[in-house]
Order: sequence, then structure tokens, then C-alpha cells
Amino acid sequence: MSVPRVVVAPSAQKRIRNFDCWVFRDELASPRPSAADGDIVELTDGRGSFLAYAFYNGQASIAARVVSLDKSQPVDRALLAHRLESSIAQRASIRHTNAKRLVFSEADGLPGLIVDQYADVLVLQVRTAGLERWKSAIVEILRQLLHPAGILERSDKEFRNEEGLPPTSGLLTGTVPERTLIEEHGLQFWVDPYEGQKTGFYLDQRDTRRRIRQLIEPGMRVADVFAYTGAFGIAAASCGAEVVCVEQQEPFLALAKEHARLNGVGSRMTFVAGDAFYWLDAKAEAGEQFDWVLLDPPSLAKSKAQVQHGRQALHHLVVNALGLLKPTGSLALSVCTYHLLERVEEIIRIAAAQRGVRLIVRGLSLQATDHPWIIQMPMTRYLMTWVVQRVE
Repeated sequence: MSVPRVVVAPSAQKRIRNFDCWVFRDELASPRPSAADGDIVELTDGRGSFLAYAFYNGQASIAARVVSLDKSQPVDRALLAHRLESSIAQRASIRHTNAKRLVFSEADGLPGLIVDQYADVLVLQVRTAGLERWKSAIVEILRQLLHPAGILERSDKEFRNEEGLPPTSGLLTGTVPERTLIEEHGLQFWVDPYEGQKTGFYLDQRDTRRRIRQLIEPGMRVADVFAYTGAFGIAAASCGAEVVCVEQQEPFLALAKEHARLNGVGSRMTFVAGDAFYWLDAKAEAGEQFDWVLLDPPSLAKSKAQVQHGRQALHHLVVNALGLLKPTGSLALSVCTYHLLERVEEIIRIAAAQRGVRLIVRGLSLQATDHPWIIQMPMTRYLMTWVVQRVE
């Protein structure tokens, strides 16, 4: 296999040998290769020794994404089929649900590819120019491996801009209904794969939802803030709690109400259409109290430049959330912003001091097991939930 060669800087060489998958544009030591965006290139050190095969993109900040570290294993259909089969097999141990992430980009050796399963349909995202070239082959392989009723593409996000790709969505094969019913640990939810957040559902919070159900007791009063379609609130209500769900977007709130009826917990749930920041402000000012506050805000800092603003916003949310806790109440705070993860403990500590409350940590959880992160690539760990309890 003859492909263009790209010499990379020593810093990138070390990371590649330690299983990092990204080479940044300023780490290319050779002139721009004669390769188009999305082409496969061979990464080498300064002596010409092979390092990896990678997808190249000259206009992206991540100029090369490693696919194979084996010189005898080039990037071809056989490699893609092996990676897909392996990633699917690794999820076979996930029980009590028919909705899971089957492929998680670099963690499964397929940089830029996301494949989510909702019952008998698949939702696919292609985030890189390299994988865009192989999309048809990937769809065919998935059909052969899983025989889904249909495969829908949801590559309609801003992340494609960096790769020079236009946003796109639509049916790739078979049929995908407007809504698909999924199950998770005995609960049922409708997924809107065409218009829902991410690919339709927050699969990455599955393990945390299960953990919360183990902690919440009948009769407790729970606030599910930034509720989306109510999965956390439904989980709490299924344990006998009285739940208030707060969500700004009416279509999501309507689906949350339907989920409450579907799971037989509607009588224990109240729904508020409104801005979660203002709702927390008002309830904290009014002195209202809850046994649990489940706080799952959207990403508050999508780049390093936004970290300070994101930190201030998160601090504001936590201060008000702590103000809603009963004397032994608990806060479950989920943060899905990599740039803030290392700052969350300090933010909680400062907020607790501002409120004059003592907190103990009852648990920490990460993104669900079908969203694995690479120890050599800390940025692939993007979600963390802190469970803290107020003590007298």
C-alpha cells in the first residue's frame, strides 16, 4: 500500500507510541503532503521509521487521526469490519437495555465514528473526513453484522465544520420510525432519532441513572433540573419519590410527560417549563427544599476560551442547588465539559463555603461503560457526576 508520508514532531512521536490518536497541525514536521483531506497517510519519525497509518486533514486543527499502528495492517475494508465487529462484541455484556453505544470513535479504533443502537435501529454520526470516505462501506458492514431495521445518519452537528464537511442527516438504509421505544432497567422511553439531542437519548448517563435509583427512597422530594425528556426524574419517581422536572424546551417536556404516563409515575411528577437558571434562583430565594437535586446542565465551556465563563455559570448553579437541599439532602451534579472536569471539586467546595454547608462525597461516576475513555487521551473522559450530601 503506497500512501503519502508525513513526518511528525518528536512530541507527537512519543504520544503516538503511547497510543495517543491525535497529531495537531503544528506538529507536522514535513511540508504539507500531497494528500487530500480524508486521505490515508503514513506517519513517520525524522528517520523515516513507520509510526502509524492515519486519516489526514490539512485544514483541521487535528491534522492526523491514528487508525493503525501496525505497518502490515493498512486502513482497508477488512480493518474496518474487524474494528466494528470487535466494538459490538465488547458491548454484549451490557444487560437490561436495548439501547447502547456500539461504536465510540477513537476508543474503538474508528476515529470520528459514532454508532448508537435504539432497539432495532441504528443512528450513525460521522465526524471526520477520513471516515466520510468509508461511510458506505461502514453501513454495509453494519447491515451484515446486525441486520437492523434501518440506519439513520445524524451528522448534523457543528463538529463537522472543523473537518470541512457540511452537516448532513437522513436515512441511509431501511426504515427508521419517527420515534423508537427503548427499555432501560425496567423503564421505557421514547427516542426521537431525527430531532433529539445527541442521537436521541443520553445513553452516557445510564450507569448514573441506575446509581441514583439505588440511593433514592420512597417519599423523597426530588428536583430534576435540565430534565431533557425526564429520564433522571422518571428513574427517581420509579423509586417512589415526588419529582419536579424543569426543562425549557416544550417538545422535550411534552415527551417527559409522556414518559411519566408510560412508566406509571405521572401522579408523582410535576413539570415546569422554564429556564433552569431562573428556576433555581427563584426556588433558592424562596427557601424551598428537596431531598435530592439532580443537576445535569449542558456543556458550559466548549473550548478553553470559554472556561472562565463556564466556571462562573457552574458555580452559580451549584450555589443555588445547595441552597435547595434539606439538612441531609443530596446533590447529583453532572458535568459534561472536559475543560471543567478538573475544576468541579473546587467549584463545589467554594459553593459549599458560600452556603455555609458541610458536604460529604457519596460517590463519583463517569460516562457509561459503552462510552469508554482512553487513559492516554484524557480528553476522551468528558462526563463526570459528583454525588454529595449535606450533613449537619
